[in-house]
Amino acid sequence: MTNYPRRLQRLGTTTLVVSLPKQWASERGLKPGDIVYIEVNGDSLLIHSREVTREPQTAVINADAVEEPEVLARLVASCFLQGYDTVKVSSITGLTESQVQAVLGKVESLPGIEVVEQAPRQVVMQAIIDPTKFKIEVIIRRLNVLVSSMMSGAIDSLVRGASEKVGEVVNTGKKLEELYFLAVRQLIMSLRNPALANLIGIDSPIAVLGYRLVAKALEESGQHAIALAKESLQIRHKGALSKKGLVNRLVSFAEDVQNLFTNSVNAFLTLDLKTINSTLDALEGTMENIEMTERELIEEVEDSELSLSLRISLMHFSAILDAVKIILEVALNKFVRMNTNVVQIANTP
Repeated sequence: MTNYPRRLQRLGTTTLVVSLPKQWASERGLKPGDIVYIEVNGDSLLIHSREVTREPQTAVINADAVEEPEVLARLVASCFLQGYDTVKVSSITGLTESQVQAVLGKVESLPGIEVVEQAPRQVVMQAIIDPTKFKIEVIIRRLNVLVSSMMSGAIDSLVRGASEKVGEVVNTGKKLEELYFLAVRQLIMSLRNPALANLIGIDSPIAVLGYRLVAKALEESGQHAIALAKESLQIRHKGALSKKGLVNRLVSFAEDVQNLFTNSVNAFLTLDLKTINSTLDALEGTMENIEMTERELIEEVEDSELSLSLRISLMHFSAILDAVKIILEVALNKFVRMNTNVVQIANTP
């Protein structure tokens, strides 16, 4: 790669211009008045002599080389996440019924991909989603709403023992999984296509890592909310309602965890330093209370099965708080990459 140092020149009162290397322009037949295309990539700019279009990419999975149908389904999901436009599952000898069902089942959990051909020897899937339409922060906000709803359902199930709430939480979890897959696909594609990164709100490659961690923390929190909802039915079935104070403590913990979770995501999106630190401070106290309550349960609850169920619930609370901590750490890391009145970024002389 050849470097061409250039000095910025002022044009008018607000515009800065830089000259193109003469040899580069001549080799491409460029002349005054021609249009060039500038692609933004974080702190870098790429200049193209012609408009850049991304060629569609196809991934072909050899089903004959995969023994387990479940593995085939995982490969389909991975191809989707990598941003391939078309995914083909092919077999010389013919696809088995279990292979076909595994592939079709996985497609149902992936957003924006449809089966366009199903034949004895191959299944072809086509991505129909427009990645430019989904900004990453919008997806994160939506994930936050879904997980908060799932936590509310789990709390309601604990208070009222409503089995229908468990079903609602599980169904919301399916939507959460689809949206999580979309988030990961967007992030991976943004690394391959800087122009897309700019369109969906990714300002630098390092930001992708942070968004990836936050998306995973949200997805895992949703899984723990599902487990909490299911465990709540076990708790009520085993007689915890006779210990009203104990139930109230669990509900209080659940509400505290839900608030911390919501505050952490808001702190990440707004980068408000006070919110980040106040949530971190509250997080430590809540985690200590959960640990203390877990020790007390051993002495307070004589029924071993009920005690175990209650401690499992506390374990899920702790796991969600671990996710909260990750989100807040990412928020702090993102904050110090910005020029603010708190942190100024300067080049070392």
